[in-house]
Amino acid sequence: MTAAEAALKLAVHAGRTADFGSGYRYRLKYGFDSLQELQDMFDEIFACLKVLQNGSYFSLPDKEVLADISELLWGSVLYMNSQEKHCRAIGVFAEVLSETLLYLLEDTEDPFAAFDAYKENYGELFSESADS
Repeated sequence: MTAAEAALKLAVHAGRTADFGSGYRYRLKYGFDSLQELQDMFDEIFACLKVLQNGSYFSLPDKEVLADISELLWGSVLYMNSQEKHCRAIGVFAEVLSETLLYLLEDTEDPFAAFDAYKENYGELFSESADS
């Protein structure tokens, strides 16, 4: 995936494109089919961020990318406050995304450490039994 493709996918997840119906922000409003769908979107968003980091989008921050990440975080906070079915998983997502964003902007050595460890750290939450 190129940096331009990653930025476009991030915009889809933030609800900023015509294809917003297949994105994370849309699903926050209208519901996820499953916890696995939520986790797949989460993983895709981070795959985009990793490509964007390699494309230097965070050394001189791109305003649209930052706005999209902000929209993802804001939508997550609103969802958590509504106490919907997957609010704990969304809380983990928001925590990991905000930590990663901070580390990307600070240009730390391993800004994706929280993402790379979230399945291990929160495995019980993302297990099959948590989806019921």
